[in-house]
Amino acid sequence: AYILDGTSMRFGREEHLDLSFDPTAPVNATLVGHVPLVTNTDPRMGAFALSPPTVADLDGNGDEDVLMGTSMGIIYCLHARHLYNVEGWPIQVKTAVESRILVEDVVGDTNLEVFVNDVAGNIYSFNKAGQLLWHRNLMNNVAVGSELRASSPMTLGDINGDGIMDLVIVIKCLSSGGVWTTFIVAMSAVTGDDLPNFPIEFDSPLLMDDGSADGNMNQKLPQPLLVDLHEDQSHWPSYLQRNGTAFQFEPKSIPLTSPHGGSALGLHIVQPVGSNVYIVEGGSGCTQGYAIGEEVKAMVQADDVHGTNNLDLVVSTAAGNIVTLESPAVPYHPLNVWNTGEVRSRRNNHAQGFTASQGIFVRSVSRRYRDIFGVFVPITFEIFDNRPQIQQEPERRIYKVEVRDGTSSRRSIIKRTYNETGVYTERVYINYGPGYYSLSVVLRTTHGLIYEDVFHLGYNVHYLDGISLMVWLPLLLAAIPIVLCSRKKAHWNDEDTDDQLRGQRQGILGRA
Repeated sequence: AYILDGTSMRFGREEHLDLSFDPTAPVNATLVGHVPLVTNTDPRMGAFALSPPTVADLDGNGDEDVLMGTSMGIIYCLHARHLYNVEGWPIQVKTAVESRILVEDVVGDTNLEVFVNDVAGNIYSFNKAGQLLWHRNLMNNVAVGSELRASSPMTLGDINGDGIMDLVIVIKCLSSGGVWTTFIVAMSAVTGDDLPNFPIEFDSPLLMDDGSADGNMNQKLPQPLLVDLHEDQSHWPSYLQRNGTAFQFEPKSIPLTSPHGGSALGLHIVQPVGSNVYIVEGGSGCTQGYAIGEEVKAMVQADDVHGTNNLDLVVSTAAGNIVTLESPAVPYHPLNVWNTGEVRSRRNNHAQGFTASQGIFVRSVSRRYRDIFGVFVPITFEIFDNRPQIQQEPERRIYKVEVRDGTSSRRSIIKRTYNETGVYTERVYINYGPGYYSLSVVLRTTHGLIYEDVFHLGYNVHYLDGISLMVWLPLLLAAIPIVLCSRKKAHWNDEDTDDQLRGQRQGILGRA
């Protein structure tokens, strides 16, 4: 592992992982692609770090940590600045860790929990000190007697709408009879127990030879998308302001017709399986499928693509085509958007926006597109914090908000620190001149988690119109009285008066 200085573009500290120059390192039988395997007589590196690193501050001490897994099943937690091991780490699991490690506060101790899945179908939950909280082996109770051939990265969110964080993962198995099956598994992130109506099973024939037929390889499946596709989303403001407590939903009258997206609480799981995209209502387990016609190997994204103020699903296929599934009945909300790949905030936010432990979003009064003519731009945003037991630890209620031009920290416009959640309005000055801007409102928590929202506006784009008005309007106002007051009235005797003046030998300049 290396540290790369983004300013000087030089490598800093170097740290060897897994004793990788040991020629007795075990053969990695889970690699994807053309990576050479290591035998006992090969002195080359025998351990690979295929897991994308996760950066966060596990214990909230102000120093960021780097979490990553290796093909030897070792999970490292390194100080981001110096790359030395955090106390209690590293730890080792049975098989390789190739997926991203997730972090989120779900227990209620205002510290981050760590969630890891390996290539053998094991899911682990650790606390900040590396101690095991719970462990699940999916092959023992989900796909008994089958062989795991593929798995997806995990996603966090409140799937059934009870106010408690859940975890969803997708696995693909091959039975002894040669039948391919895909399972969507949803469990509580606090205990690891399965949610009602889960797991859900789908038939998934092998469409092409992509390595899944090889028992020595583990295929990566698309990460499941968590999104709310219900037509009625009026309960989310109360959900966001529950202050970390369990959510009590007020029952409503039963509609005569089935509403769009179903009538159960919680989120929807959108998962590609082969050439189909399935939408599962988390609270009821009801499933609906769409045939795309081409194999889908990437995570489905959600955003308002067509500018209709409604949510759309974006599906990309293996053939290079992009398909949008419109949802005219689903209103747009920035917390319901997932448009940055597998991580929701480009860095370390792994939870769905509505159900994340913390978050920030720009309210509709500021996010609708407009061309501002003036010096200051008003921005109204809301901060929420639903970490369990957060009210008992005021030192953790520190919310650092930054407004940027784009996403670069070098284009910072304003920085503020708040100690309470709620709605705030800031008037910012954009010192980069007139133009069209994409402003990012970024929230950084005491554990280094980053939440952000992006909106667009025009800043003094047509300022020349105002300058021209300032120039021409005074001239026009001054010309009007001159024209009106200096006009001479015409008279029929004007020619006779001119003749008399000529007879008296008076010209234009008087008597000649």
